[in-house]
Amino acid sequence: MRKNKGITLIALVITIIVLLILAGVSIATLLGDNGILSQATKAVEKTNNATEKEKVQLACNSQMLKNTEKGKYTLDIEDIDDLQEELNSLKAGAKITEGSNPIEVVFSSGNKYTINNGKVLEQAEVGEKVTGENKFYKNKGTAIIPEGFTIVPGCDDVSEGLVISDNEGDTEAEGQEKVSEGNQFVWVPVEDFTKFEREAGYYNGTKQLCEFVSDTFAEGKNYEPKGDGKVVNEEASTTVKEVQEMYKSVKNNGGFYIGRYEAGAEGGSYVEGSGWSEKTKMACKKGITVYNNIKWGNSMNDDTGGAVQISREFANQQGYTSVTSTLCYGVQWDAVMRWMKDLENPYVPGKTYIQDSTKMGWYSDNSGDGNSEHKTGIDIGNGENNKTNKVKNIYDMAGNVYEWTMEMSGIDFRVDCGGCYNTSGDVFPCSGRNGHYLSFLFSSIGFRPALYVNV
Repeated sequence: MRKNKGITLIALVITIIVLLILAGVSIATLLGDNGILSQATKAVEKTNNATEKEKVQLACNSQMLKNTEKGKYTLDIEDIDDLQEELNSLKAGAKITEGSNPIEVVFSSGNKYTINNGKVLEQAEVGEKVTGENKFYKNKGTAIIPEGFTIVPGCDDVSEGLVISDNEGDTEAEGQEKVSEGNQFVWVPVEDFTKFEREAGYYNGTKQLCEFVSDTFAEGKNYEPKGDGKVVNEEASTTVKEVQEMYKSVKNNGGFYIGRYEAGAEGGSYVEGSGWSEKTKMACKKGITVYNNIKWGNSMNDDTGGAVQISREFANQQGYTSVTSTLCYGVQWDAVMRWMKDLENPYVPGKTYIQDSTKMGWYSDNSGDGNSEHKTGIDIGNGENNKTNKVKNIYDMAGNVYEWTMEMSGIDFRVDCGGCYNTSGDVFPCSGRNGHYLSFLFSSIGFRPALYVNV
């Protein structure tokens, strides 16, 4: 008899199963998250992004070259229209965001690129030290993160006070042991540069007179407050250059940094009747002795010595190359006050923090009970009361010690802002001003440094 050859049903099923498995593997290889098509799509996206970034950088380089030929060696928000023309000439299909500061370029793809002084910046990562060059960070606002600094985990919300540190290990993130060993600074956003000007503060619940306005001081000159154009003081040449660079930086970068803490004293010793010894180093750290009993400077037009010189030398002593350190300017203090102006004081109904700082700083009613040594960044109530002396992540702008600024008051005085441990928060709130002779030394007067990003 003739026999028919074939396969069994079991063999057929096994063959089908094997084919299905092979087909599944092939489909996964082709369409999976890390499949061939996905990898190809990512490669195309990466190439497009690189092309977009290259076009932005080419536009910046071209505009920088034109600026250099005109004797201008920066690229800032005044060049926005010309930069847009450069982008158009490259057929980039990109537009500069209106009113962006720092400059932001948006492509039709939705990709955005941030420019800082002619360079396309990379995005900074929280907790990682910025190396090579400055970066930017966005979280409810935009901040320029200087080279050599780290965004402190747990303090990365620009609208609530983004904190940077020169110690990469600092953290305030939930679930982690808090570390605060470095010098720390808070980014103060200045989104509208036209409002970067001097403002009247409060004294005893009422508005003070604004003696000198900031747009005139930007020239390095202090004018008669009556508006008659009379110059009552020409600043020293070093201050003129410094204030012009500071204003330029704030305008181009959309903000500046202020010390998270009042200046502290590290090392050295206090010399009775003459303040701290020359060997004393300044720091902007939590929980150290406040740098008080320090004069402003040598004379009205001699800005060496005292808090002015100590603040200016700080950046070099720390090895910072991307920022310049200064004594806080009055216009910078007022920018912080505008930033905080809508925050209510929960202990004084109907009053804001900048109007009345009662119980929101170390004043005469509580300093002896919790911070009699006037150290920097000590929480009220051992961390209770919502840490009310930390506002926008900045400590002690109200209370503890008055703080020297670069602002002039009258002919022979410089301004110190905020309150101190032997006053009250309603009379001397954080926005308050005093005037003292430049050589005045007392335990109730200290200072706070500020940083501006180099341009």
